Amino acid sequence: MTKEELLQFQSLEDILANAALTPIFQPIVSLKEHQIYGYEALIRGPSNSLLHSPINLFDAASRHGRLAELDLLCRELAIAKFGELGLTSKLFINTIPAALLQPDYPHGLTLQFLKKAGLSAHHVVIELTEQYPIDDYDVMREATAHYRDMGFSIAIDDLGAGYSGLRTWSEIKPDYVKLDRHFIQNIHEDRQKRQFVQSIIDIAQGINCKIIGEGVEVREEYLAAQTMEIQFAQGYYFARPNAIPKQELDANLFAQRQTPNLLNTGKPRANTLVSSLLTPLTPVRIYHDVNSVGERFQHAVQLAALPVINDDNSIAGMVWRDEFMTLYASRYGRDLHGRKPIHQFMDRSPIIAETALPLKTLSQQITSQDSTQQHSMFIITEHGYYRGIGSLMDLLRQITDMQLTIARYANPLSGLPGNVPLTEHLCDAIAEQRDVTVCYFDLDNFKPYNDTYGFGKGDKVISQTARLLSENLDPEIDFLGHVGGDDFIIAFESHDWRSRCQLIFDAFNTLHTDLYQPQHLQQQGLYATDRNGKPVFYPLLSLSVGAVKLILFNDILNEVDLAEHASKAKSAAKKIAGHSLYELYPANRDLDLPGASTAVNDRLGPQFG
Repeated sequence: MTKEELLQFQSLEDILANAALTPIFQPIVSLKEHQIYGYEALIRGPSNSLLHSPINLFDAASRHGRLAELDLLCRELAIAKFGELGLTSKLFINTIPAALLQPDYPHGLTLQFLKKAGLSAHHVVIELTEQYPIDDYDVMREATAHYRDMGFSIAIDDLGAGYSGLRTWSEIKPDYVKLDRHFIQNIHEDRQKRQFVQSIIDIAQGINCKIIGEGVEVREEYLAAQTMEIQFAQGYYFARPNAIPKQELDANLFAQRQTPNLLNTGKPRANTLVSSLLTPLTPVRIYHDVNSVGERFQHAVQLAALPVINDDNSIAGMVWRDEFMTLYASRYGRDLHGRKPIHQFMDRSPIIAETALPLKTLSQQITSQDSTQQHSMFIITEHGYYRGIGSLMDLLRQITDMQLTIARYANPLSGLPGNVPLTEHLCDAIAEQRDVTVCYFDLDNFKPYNDTYGFGKGDKVISQTARLLSENLDPEIDFLGHVGGDDFIIAFESHDWRSRCQLIFDAFNTLHTDLYQPQHLQQQGLYATDRNGKPVFYPLLSLSVGAVKLILFNDILNEVDLAEHASKAKSAAKKIAGHSLYELYPANRDLDLPGASTAVNDRLGPQFG
């Protein structure tokens, strides 16, 4: 035994003999009810001890054969303190399966601890921590069944971080599963993590198991967890562990942003245009008579209307079946009007929509009509000439699908399209070899600003940035997406994209007076601690933009290639103080850009030749 091991052994002996442990509690929060659902009991050794850390403490107990004794002591102290605090929520108590499986483990004492503290077993969740592998699942099932029979609930801790989490889940069938913090950290920026977590959620819902997300530290992670319908969460965002924990949480932690209106995101995809609703239908000409139109309606009972066009294929009007047949089938209708031209009986002002018209605009056009004038069909044209018809029901179905897609993939901070629709747009641009300039926008000095002013002001910066970007693109041809955090991408097809970037820089400067306190404006920045805890001066917020023109690069074949180039361009831009625009070229070339961006590229342009 080394000297350090001897000291740890002596410290462990003292801790067990004197019950020298401190239980602390961290809230577990209901994301649906916006209140504390329960507390996880954690343990700390004496502050001046080598075994202050629970990892060192339990490792020492395992090495010296005292694991069961330590596990039981932690449980006794946590229950006693919880009862002393008068907390009435759920109490989550960690236990190591290896301790429960030891033959000398004294079962039955937990109920005595609870009775003494004035608590019920229904308030307690036994949380199995996979610090060590489970070797005997049969015995483990018996142990957990024993606890369930007494009224306890069962949870598995750190799913995804242990030795055999999925098998333990399958064998034990817990009431709760706690997702390891690895999968929650930066989940708002990581599509693969979201896909993994969504799979876990789907499994849990199928077997009536509740999910708890651990390690929620920033607001974006909370919003992502809430959007994905994770039932419960815990982490520093809500509260740190404390010997006297919070019993009420700040309501601002749950403050919901107003559901953002969809900002102008730029060029729409094909399935968001009227062309996606096009159904070919042979029209009638203005000189066709009533009898010929009547025969068509009689031979096609499902036909609700017939478009009427002029000789040059422009639109003259629409004949509606119900109105027409009322006249045509009347007692003398056919005899009186059969040989008259159809233009005398048509609707001269039907809804007409161009193929390139966004569905949202068409929907607004139709719903703004008087309800008595609304019909189930409309005419579709291209450059003013007849192409076919569209159905109101198809429009409604498509609009609903679009809204569901937007809601599913929109970034929760800005309401802008997230990674999925952005990736689809960029892949289309690459495949079609369109003249697109991809600009990667990143906020400089955002973290120290967020740390100093709080998430409320930080959210405001994100939403205001999204608004400025949206206002300075051409919605007919450009596309704006929110990658995550403080990163945005605009796929510009506007040829004046550099000027638009300069307009964005200028507009962003006007935000400073609303975002900063006077002293920070006066000194043009603020002091905040860096990762090493040292105070560092950070200038005012600014934007760094890395630009990549697709048609200049023969090696950009997919989104991965593009991401590599765009990240390289953005990294170059971020090396320059203040607003910066850096365009990456495939060979050594100088770039002449207006304003601040000229200096950027003069210095850094050749670096990526």
